[in-house]
Amino acid sequence: MRKIIGLALVGLLWLSCGGGSGSQSTCQMIGTLTCQKACDCLDGPACQISQGGFAISFDTMADCQAFFVTAACSQNGGAMAYNDANACLPLIQAAACTGSGTDAALAYPADDACQSP
Repeated sequence: MRKIIGLALVGLLWLSCGGGSGSQSTCQMIGTLTCQKACDCLDGPACQISQGGFAISFDTMADCQAFFVTAACSQNGGAMAYNDANACLPLIQAAACTGSGTDAALAYPADDACQSP
């Protein structure tokens, strides 16, 4: 329950600071959704993403977003972050958690659309 309330507060603060899907690029939407799902996989503030047996962990949602939103989408409006951001977005929307407990992680799509060019 605390996790849901915490995510709701983060979302509310984010929206009040000018965030929201209306002002986000596709790259930012992918990064934000990836982090939300990755953080929902684990109890507490940590986030974890896996792909092909490799896992990347972040201590907080803010750390995850610094990587997937701020850094990935900072150059050329995120045009270089994904091979095909429009094709990647529905794959991220459909991505699910794997494992449980501290081994849980968001299964990041292996599809070429979500890879960096």
